[in-house]
Amino acid sequence: MLNPRPCVPRLLSAITRCYKPYSTSIKSLEDLAKLKSLDDVDPDLVRKLINERTDELNSQAELAMLKQMQSQENQQQQQALKKFVRPMWIFLLMSSFFYLTGHYIWWRLEYDEREIELHKQVQALREELDSTIAAKHSEAEPALPREDLKKPKKWYLAWLW
Repeated sequence: MLNPRPCVPRLLSAITRCYKPYSTSIKSLEDLAKLKSLDDVDPDLVRKLINERTDELNSQAELAMLKQMQSQENQQQQQALKKFVRPMWIFLLMSSFFYLTGHYIWWRLEYDEREIELHKQVQALREELDSTIAAKHSEAEPALPREDLKKPKKWYLAWLW
């Protein structure tokens, strides 16, 4: 049959473990590392400290991973911007070139049109002047006698007298 004797020491050791006064001065895993043995330490306390440290390390790893993901995202955005910056400059330069060329052509045509208008005006005024001069010569006024013509005074005489 079953031998009840071996069971008794196990039961006694379990009971003594439950009621054994544990050291409560342990606050971190570093304090555990300073101890010579873990026999006097509550296993729940060890489990709790290990879980706390694991959670802390996991949160640090998550933060590092998030920072890395953010930096990768920023790099991808910068690369995406670099893909569009050069074509944007090319488009801007080409459009300004075509605009300025069109504007120059338009100004040139306006200038030529105005020049033609002014040339016609000059021709009309020249014809009017020529006709007026011709009409004046055709009237043939009598010549003025020589006595009416006087020599003009010299300029320095007006200053002296």
